[in-house]
Amino acid sequence: MKKFAFALILNALSIAAIAQTAPDTETVTIAGIEKPISLPSNYHKMWPNEYREYQGAYMLSNGKTFSVFSKGTKMYAKMEDQERHEIVAIAPNAFVSLDEKLKMRVDLHDDGNVSGELLMLVPRANIAGSGVSSEELVTIAFR
Repeated sequence: MKKFAFALILNALSIAAIAQTAPDTETVTIAGIEKPISLPSNYHKMWPNEYREYQGAYMLSNGKTFSVFSKGTKMYAKMEDQERHEIVAIAPNAFVSLDEKLKMRVDLHDDGNVSGELLMLVPRANIAGSGVSSEELVTIAFR
């Protein structure tokens, strides 16, 4: 019986020694999920005379109207059936909302046509009254 107990203790110690000396080769790095719309640190608020040419209503590829307007010295963007978002410039023709739910690029052409892209986080449909609210990223083209 003593031999059995001694063998059991030796076995346990050898397993512990192996576990302590095993190389750490099984490290897994998990990258965080990048936000689809983020407010960069180098944005600037535009003065009304700077964004006047962007103000107006735009037709989108989904058939809805998207408006850019000002109130006082602030610039806003709004989808016809959504809430308004205060926007700031991140490039001469690109804007992002302060609440990080909207990002757009507006290309004004010499012939009066407009093109560009709108990325917007919109509420996902609530399935079966689950009460779980989430958002999905929608990309819409300017017409």
